[in-house]
Amino acid sequence: QAARQVMLQKVREAEREKIVEQFRSQNNKLVSGSVKRVTRDNIIVDITYEAEALLPRDKLMPGEIYKINDRIRAILQIVEIEGRGPQLMLNRSCPEMVTELFNIEVPEINEDVIEIRGVARDAGSRSKIAVKTNDGRIDPVGACVGMKGARIHGIVRELRNENIDVINYTDNIQLFITRSLNPAKVSSIQLDEENSKVDVYLHPDQVSLAIGRGGFNIRLA
Repeated sequence: QAARQVMLQKVREAEREKIVEQFRSQNNKLVSGSVKRVTRDNIIVDITYEAEALLPRDKLMPGEIYKINDRIRAILQIVEIEGRGPQLMLNRSCPEMVTELFNIEVPEINEDVIEIRGVARDAGSRSKIAVKTNDGRIDPVGACVGMKGARIHGIVRELRNENIDVINYTDNIQLFITRSLNPAKVSSIQLDEENSKVDVYLHPDQVSLAIGRGGFNIRLA
């Protein structure tokens, strides 16, 4: 009986590792599936006919509720768990969720015409994404937003109305800081690159805008 148990366990582990290896190339990519089971701590999602992944509740966005058979999209993350080996996990609250949705909605990103230079996210509240292009004919921010906001609306809808600021990236660090603090209007900036420190000066009526509700704006900047 003991030998049989060990054999069965080893077979199950080998099968799980084989499935994980099939998804290795999709690590940190967006996948979709349907909810198979809901427990107190996790949501178990069928991502293919023979593979399921675990979505912990703390990796959901605030206020999200899923029921059995609901369709769901999330970032696949292969996580090493001690004593259990690699596991297929899902995450909807990570910055990669924003990156991948922009990859889908904005063809220019997929075609390497526009490059995503950075994403900062407070899931469910606000994200800031910095984009750039080497093609002078293209406005990278306009391309990401789309005609009348068509492209960004799809992303905002998937993220349950999370606010998204799209910022034009620049190598000029002072200008980049100014843009990243939008919507606040910065008066002046003093940069101390040696100590990775910056002093930002604003008119009194702009200070609360720069900080943002709950400090979101300045933290993401």
